[in-house]
Amino acid sequence: MKEHKAVLPSLLLLFASIQCLFLGTIIFEQAGQLEVSLFVLIFALILASHFQSYSAKGIRVEFDRWRVAIWVFFGAFATFGLRQLGMETVIATATVGLLGGLFQFAFPAKAYFRQVPSAVYCGAFISMTNLSNDAGFILLASVFTCLLFFVSKSVLVGVGGRLGTMAFIGVVFAYFVQYSLALL
Repeated sequence: MKEHKAVLPSLLLLFASIQCLFLGTIIFEQAGQLEVSLFVLIFALILASHFQSYSAKGIRVEFDRWRVAIWVFFGAFATFGLRQLGMETVIATATVGLLGGLFQFAFPAKAYFRQVPSAVYCGAFISMTNLSNDAGFILLASVFTCLLFFVSKSVLVGVGGRLGTMAFIGVVFAYFVQYSLALL
């Protein structure tokens, strides 16, 4: 139990640092605009207070959701396949999200299939990126997102936007690995 609690601070730090990196990019692009600076300041304060409230709660991290996390790959590659067939990005993502949502209705007696739609939809967010249009990048981003989904599913219960945030972090890590390998 104690090793599970040790993961929580580093996981929260990971989410906060990725969000700050994203906000830093916005500030860099929009330097000199007062509205952007005020928005970023307010957002950073809300983010800090949110993570502060997590440290006060006794949260248990569950690592038994690997069978559900595997569905991230299905969502990513199904959306990627639909995009390769010429479907618009948002329509492909919505289609895969709808298909993923049907799992819980197709097998209503199984608790496992009630958890699958969130993993499928999280994977669908991965393929919305326009950074790279190859299967290797989608696979790498899916691996990172699957690991994040596996670790953080029980920690981020009730937090809005967690699926998109996990997909965003997976894509950032994949892009970082791809960029680092290109420099070698």
